[in-house]
Amino acid sequence: TADNWGSTATPGENGNLYSAGVTNLLNDGGVFPATTGAFQINYGGLYDIGILKYDSAGQQLLYASYLGGTESESPHSLVMNSNEELIVLGTTSSSDFPTTTGAYDRTFNGGTVVAGVVVPYRKGSDIFVARVNQAGTKLLSSTLLGGNGNDGMIPLYGELEKNYGDQLRGDVITDAEDNVYISSVTSSLDFPTVNGLDNIYNGGPTDALVAKLNPDLTGLVWSTLIGGAGAEASLTIKFDKAGNILVGGGTTSFDF
Repeated sequence: TADNWGSTATPGENGNLYSAGVTNLLNDGGVFPATTGAFQINYGGLYDIGILKYDSAGQQLLYASYLGGTESESPHSLVMNSNEELIVLGTTSSSDFPTTTGAYDRTFNGGTVVAGVVVPYRKGSDIFVARVNQAGTKLLSSTLLGGNGNDGMIPLYGELEKNYGDQLRGDVITDAEDNVYISSVTSSLDFPTVNGLDNIYNGGPTDALVAKLNPDLTGLVWSTLIGGAGAEASLTIKFDKAGNILVGGGTTSFDF
């Protein structure tokens, strides 16, 4: 009965259902119902992600788990890969966000304080990508992704932020080999770009970004910025029938 907000959902195997949102213990009155054996049963701090898995009728809770560190986290998007593992894309402000051995980036990169929003990011924000086994008992892999600015966060009161929750609009998909593709946003001049079509920050408050990580999240296969002199954010990502990537978002750049 503490504050909770739903953020994203996705189908699972055999019609099972996943949902994720944020939960906190700041206003007393209840504890998120993490289930015995879940990969994180303890509250990390401030706002954590809550992940829930239900049967196909929505009548049985198969598992519920926290995901987070001592600061704030928010989930942006969920998808199930071909191994029936859950992929979670989101943002974190926690220097102790749970990452796994061998992950691409295990060090929180920081940013500037984001206040005046429901979920405060007191240490700035990094993107994270995590992979959870089907039973919800193990965090298989988890990595951070970011630079010295805020990543995964559309600026509050900016030209691309119009509605409640618009700050947190990333998306994630996987291919047949379970590589992970994300679309998001960055304000980091040093965001890690690899083999990209645009490797230099274009200016303005944010650039859009698209990235591909390998299935176990140990490597960044490629990443690219997309933008002009104004503000950009990529909000959604899909494949076409030929396997090309389609990205949709917003821009204020006349030179986009």
